[in-house]
Amino acid sequence: MDNKALEPDSVSLPMEEPIVCNGGQPQQHLKKVENQITEAQRFSHLPKRSAVDLEFVDLSYTIQEGPCWRRRGFKALLKCLSGRFCSRELIGIMGPSGSGKSTLMNILAGYRQTGMKGQVLINGKPRDLRTFRKMSCYIMQEDKLLPHLTAREAMMVSANLKLDETLDVKKELVNEILTALGLLDCAHTRTSSLSGGQCKRLAIALELVNNPPVMFFDEPTSGLDSVSCYQVVSLLRSLAMGGRTIICTIHQPSAKLFEMFDKLYILSQGQCIYKGSVSYLIIGNDASKVFNNTGFLFFSMLFIMFGALMPTVLTFPLEMSVFLREHLNYWYSLKAYYLAKTMADIPFQVICPIMYCSIVYWMTEQPPEVSRYLLFIALSTCTALVAQSLGLLVGAASTSLQVLQLLTF
Repeated sequence: MDNKALEPDSVSLPMEEPIVCNGGQPQQHLKKVENQITEAQRFSHLPKRSAVDLEFVDLSYTIQEGPCWRRRGFKALLKCLSGRFCSRELIGIMGPSGSGKSTLMNILAGYRQTGMKGQVLINGKPRDLRTFRKMSCYIMQEDKLLPHLTAREAMMVSANLKLDETLDVKKELVNEILTALGLLDCAHTRTSSLSGGQCKRLAIALELVNNPPVMFFDEPTSGLDSVSCYQVVSLLRSLAMGGRTIICTIHQPSAKLFEMFDKLYILSQGQCIYKGSVSYLIIGNDASKVFNNTGFLFFSMLFIMFGALMPTVLTFPLEMSVFLREHLNYWYSLKAYYLAKTMADIPFQVICPIMYCSIVYWMTEQPPEVSRYLLFIALSTCTALVAQSLGLLVGAASTSLQVLQLLTF
């Protein structure tokens, strides 16, 4: 077997273990693909490889702006990034367009060196680029396959170029990989006739021939339907669980795909804004309640606003005749009347929203955080006070109760 990448003091991992659920049973979501991947496939003909942990420290990358004859300075695409990607983990690099996802992965894969500053370490030691390129693979976003070859023929071409084994061993290896990746049924189909998901799995199978311990994927789910996306990400997770280091960029994954990643590395404008486990990247108590909470907040503010607005709108015209008589007889000024009426209503506009918020906040199982609770009360109280002033304005605009009812309803 080709065992060049195995160091004398390293421990070889078989890299073909099945995905196991919490209960100890293999996952069985997609019968056709994932069951075949998660069977106890031993890949007896795959070269043995040592596990690889990839680490980068203070990684920066700059490019020169403008054409070569008129430079306009430098632009930093990556700024002092550090992180560690371990074996047996599916790592997703995420971020908006232009955040530096592809640039970071190209540097980690060794495709870009000029303009880079910082260190890239392999198992704690400085990376030898030539050796690392032999023990890793990079699968592009677009699957470039020879259109006139069948899936099996393409696999045999890859095996002949990468392995120094007998023909029988290569055939056995190709059969094992095609079976594990759910491609055996289309082994004699030309690559030009394969579906998007099958092309993506075939591209992975071609690189899996020499069992690379580090695999890079540039947006592997791009252009695929939801079922194919799930199959591809399930495959990547299977490969990671087998002992490999799987690193991929991904753009706008669904919630189901998002939960399948072990670690996330999120970029924004060339800087890392989050790195760590997916389980810690949660909005509030439960991310599924975000839209429900938005609706709850909207209707709560609407209820409080009309609760403070309508009594003022409907009662002010009833007092108008008395107010005009007393004001014209110089009992009090307009400012004194407004101030007295506002101060008299303030206790109700404060106490009532607090009572409402204290009930519905806990009734709807909001996060038990004092800051959130106090912020909700403050927002509700301010809404009630503004609504009261608005009610006075609307009530003073017309002396007819019937007109006000038409305006407000």
